[in-house]
Amino acid sequence: MDMSRGGRATQRTKYHAGLTPETVIDAAVELTRIKGLETWSLRDLSKELGVAPSAVYHHVGGREVLSQQVVRRVLLMIDAPTTVMPWREWFRSTLFSARPVLMRYPGVARWLILHGPALPEMAPIIDSAIDSLNEAGFGERVGFVCSALINVAMMVIATANDRANHDGDGPRDYETFVQSLSDVAQDSLGVALISRDVVARFAGSPDEADAARDLYYRSLLEALMDGFEASLPPRSE
Repeated sequence: MDMSRGGRATQRTKYHAGLTPETVIDAAVELTRIKGLETWSLRDLSKELGVAPSAVYHHVGGREVLSQQVVRRVLLMIDAPTTVMPWREWFRSTLFSARPVLMRYPGVARWLILHGPALPEMAPIIDSAIDSLNEAGFGERVGFVCSALINVAMMVIATANDRANHDGDGPRDYETFVQSLSDVAQDSLGVALISRDVVARFAGSPDEADAARDLYYRSLLEALMDGFEASLPPRSE
């Protein structure tokens, strides 16, 4: 292989000739899986593709357009219903299946918090959620209930993504955190209970920690749905 500057330029020209929007988005999705949506730059992406940043911009657009395209791709991986269902079944089906997908692509949940249903692909999903809540009798509160459930889910996932990034700093950081918490817990019943009931569950193997986080996520959403269900007016016979 010719490793001279001319050789590299020829390789780049050939690759650029075959570059398509799909290959650019494929690479952006993969970078998101590895680094997180908010971490990689246009320069990182162009380097992965072996082209100049201007070529990426020409085929897809700027950084925000690329982020939207990545989010679109990731949303397609989630099995979200677009039909009317019993409302709790709808949110369980959507939000429980969303967590493992969004955990694999850090930053997407945070993007959804900030931008909401700004993508056309979200419209049929949101419509089915609203229709399901209307069928349940939530009346004027349907928008609030829908937003609250989805936003809480996205915030929990985004926080878990941040936690995973921190864990990547090394085991010593986490050990220091646990030790500091234990020191405070000696003089605080509240901190001791949180340390025992929450933090300790996340301190096992990666599989054990993920199972604990999934249980926390599901339990929180179920408790939120319990509260909304209790607020429903009684159905007339």
